[in-house]
Amino acid sequence: MEPRFLFPHRFKVIGWLIAIPSIILGLFVLINDLSFDFLTVKVPFNYLFADEFLSSDDKGNEFSVFNFTDEIAVIGSIIGLLLIAFSRVKIEDEYVSQIRLESLQWAIYLNFALLIIATLLVYGLAYYMVAIYNMITPLLFFVIRFHYILFFKNNDKGTEHRPIRPTEL
Repeated sequence: MEPRFLFPHRFKVIGWLIAIPSIILGLFVLINDLSFDFLTVKVPFNYLFADEFLSSDDKGNEFSVFNFTDEIAVIGSIIGLLLIAFSRVKIEDEYVSQIRLESLQWAIYLNFALLIIATLLVYGLAYYMVAIYNMITPLLFFVIRFHYILFFKNNDKGTEHRPIRPTEL
């Protein structure tokens, strides 16, 4: 059966090139509260969810201030991980499709089990951080497990499936 909704194989490399810097940027934003000044934008109206609620310039004009560093990190991480997760491998057969399906199911189960545990154990502003991480963890869990199974896990003896070589990804 031919998978219909997968990206071409070349998108996997593009995904890695986007995801790795975006995830690193996101970690710096979360841990060190990093923001780039050139990504700060002032808009001439009062926006309720702005970084700075309301500022004014020398003339008394009010404006809202936004910094898009964290948005770029999240969007880049999501796009990169989507491209990695849902790009074809060079030889896309039924075995790879089965691993893809099982990895996706496993990632969703693990993600929501961790979310339930965090809901019971984490409170306040720390739970907000759990929600932020929860945006990319299903994709991250899927990518890790899918590539682990393809690269490292040996097939059980007696099965007719061949191991996937790294050159086929």
